[in-house]
Amino acid sequence: MKKLLLLIMICAGLFGANVDEYAKSEGFERDYKTALNKAKATNKPLMMVLGADYCPWCRKFERKTLSSQEVKSYLDKNIVTLVVDKKFDIETFPKEFQTSMTPRVFFIDPKTGKDFFQTAGYIKKKEFMKNLAEVKTLYKGK
Repeated sequence: MKKLLLLIMICAGLFGANVDEYAKSEGFERDYKTALNKAKATNKPLMMVLGADYCPWCRKFERKTLSSQEVKSYLDKNIVTLVVDKKFDIETFPKEFQTSMTPRVFFIDPKTGKDFFQTAGYIKKKEFMKNLAEVKTLYKGK
């Protein structure tokens, strides 16, 4: 029984590390408060991607959509990005953003800490670019 528990803990640690590696490779923040402060300082919206280590749609969204050059370029210029794991990081971000559906993307106004746009599930690059245009329109007046 102890060996099984140890194996589960090791696997959980490896999954958590994958989120860290992805965030580092893409330039995403990993800490909600740090990302929110950065968004306030730059007057940019905060995009929080809520994923799960066991979610194949999250990996697909990361690989196909968020890592595409077009999306990545837009995000780098216009939005502060944060990625959190709904299981491993649950204590690090506000409860109102905790949900069972992943991937979930929240666009947050850094002045209020409230989301003003969100998406759910895997979204292809073209559709996500339309979402980013909508986010820009919604945030423009802030």
